[in-house]
Amino acid sequence: MKVDIDLSGLDEFLDEVKEEIKQGMVEVAREGVEYSKATGNYQNHTHNLRSAPGAATVLDGEIVDMYVPSEPGHEEAKEKTENLLIYGKRPENGIILADGMEYASYVESKGYRVISQGALHIEKKGNEKFSR
Repeated sequence: MKVDIDLSGLDEFLDEVKEEIKQGMVEVAREGVEYSKATGNYQNHTHNLRSAPGAATVLDGEIVDMYVPSEPGHEEAKEKTENLLIYGKRPENGIILADGMEYASYVESKGYRVISQGALHIEKKGNEKFSR
């Protein structure tokens, strides 16, 4: 008995799935950045800390999307976050959330929310989106 298998269209299907996963990850990453900015409970004296949160979406070891929205006049804060995302350690696949201001972790260590709540938001929304 001879069995013929037709796999035509499989590559296109896999490309569509990969693109859908990428878009979902980008959406979740950007939501996490906006959530961090909206829910930070520290006093934003210089506006650098609030201008610096950003995220990178990584697939196959490469950044496929980087999102670092900053307020006008705070390009240095944005640049520091971009450098951290580009040159820092990255996973093979995943989302990196960062704040390039050197004192962000110090502010977090004092009990204030800078980006940790954004990371939890990304984890929650990612699980909801991809665990269907």
